[in-house]
Parts: sequence; C-alpha cells; structure tokens
Amino acid sequence: MSRILLVDDSPHAQRMGERILSEEGYEVVTVSNADSALIRLDDVDPDVVLADVVMPGRTGYEICQYLKMSPRHRHVRVILTAGVLEVLDEANAKRVESDATLRKPFEASALTAAVKPLAEAAAQDRAAGSGSKAPDRGAAPKAHAVPFVAVVDEEQVRAAVTVALDASMAAMVEEITRQVLVAIATRKPESDAAAAAIGAAAPPIASAQPVPLTPPEPPKPAAPNPATARVEPVRRVSPIRLRSGSILGLDISRPEPEPSDDSE
Repeated sequence: MSRILLVDDSPHAQRMGERILSEEGYEVVTVSNADSALIRLDDVDPDVVLADVVMPGRTGYEICQYLKMSPRHRHVRVILTAGVLEVLDEANAKRVESDATLRKPFEASALTAAVKPLAEAAAQDRAAGSGSKAPDRGAAPKAHAVPFVAVVDEEQVRAAVTVALDASMAAMVEEITRQVLVAIATRKPESDAAAAAIGAAAPPIASAQPVPLTPPEPPKPAAPNPATARVEPVRRVSPIRLRSGSILGLDISRPEPEPSDDSE
C-alpha cells in the first residue's frame, strides 16, 4: 500500500484530500506545516508528498527542494498544490524539480489521476532499492547532512500576504465593530446622565424667532435740543414821588414874578 503525506495548512484541504485518497486505498498522513512534514518524513516514509505552496513559514517549494536534494528521499514524488486564486509559479516548481502541480479544491478524479502514476513509480524505485534520480549511495552524504535551503520568491510572498489579509479581513471587521458597539453602549448611560444634569441646571432657552431678511433702516438724524427760554433779569424800579402841582415829577407851578425896581 502506497503512503501519501499531505502537507497543507487548510483543514478543509486536509479532510478532502484524505477522504478521496483513502477511498482509493492509499494510506494518508496529514500535517499542517513544513516543519511537521520534515519531522514525519522518516516514520511515514511516503511515496508521494502533496505540499501546498502557500503556507506560513516554509512552503511547498522548500519541501520539494529538500526532498530532491536528499539521497534518502529522492524516490519520493512531489505534487505542489495551490488554491484557485493563489499564485503557483510554474518556473519555480520546475526549478525545484516537482513532479506535478495541482489546483485546489481537490477534485476526486484529478487528484487520483495525478497521484496514481507517481505512487506506482515511487513504489518501483523503492523496490529496486534506489530512486531513478538518485546518485550512487556509496558516494552520497548522509541524509541529515543535506542543508535545508530556503526558496524566497517575492511574488509568492506578496501573494501569501494578500491571501492572509483577505482571509482575516472579515474577522477583523467583525471584531472592530463589536468593540465599537461595546464602547458606545458603555459610554451612553454616562453621557445621558451628564446631559440630563446640564439640562436641569440650565435656564430654559427661548426658541429663536426667524430674523426677517430686510435691509436695515438708515439711522434718523438726532433731534435738536430745544432752545432754552431767555430769562430777563428782574429790574427793581424805585417808586417816583410826585409832588402836588407836578406832572410826572415835573414842577408845573407858575413861577412867581420877580419884584420890579419900581416898588422900591
């Protein structure tokens, strides 16, 4: 019975792949990241590895490169997988010597068609005692001495970040909305009480009357001050004493004749 190691951080992809391949008679082991896959390589000893190219940490490209550089595991066939909206770099896949590529979500016939011939070829190489691509084992270094070389691709990193943000955006929006609603609900009673206290202490405000839009009247000239009435000073008149035989104080008495010289 051929053994399949499925490396994918998506639980849905793990369940779908395991169900389809188990129904075809394969023994399937699933892990969620590259580090777990490398740890399980020796005890699982798979014939085929399905590795996702977009995962946190190391990716499927790095798993494939490690397997192809390891004399102990060169017989293992590697299928690189990616979601329908994820970037799958065919040039990079060819560079790390992957045996096939496959899109997710897994479709039963496509997955079976990709795995079956590779599993048979790996089983034949295992039975022959060496992989078809393996060098002479006598001159080969030990498996643990093979370095794990990271494959860094800018477009792949950008695509992974974009997918991660898209996946987490809905959860972020929900969490922020929840926190805002909680903050509003917490502060609303306090603001209502403060508004009520201010309203009770403040005097009633008369409703504003609409101001007619008419031009202002020109200012009227100031009225002149009324003239002050002239007050004549009071003159005190001494009374005139009239003598008898006078008019208006004039002596009108007949003058006495002067004595003539004849009288002498």
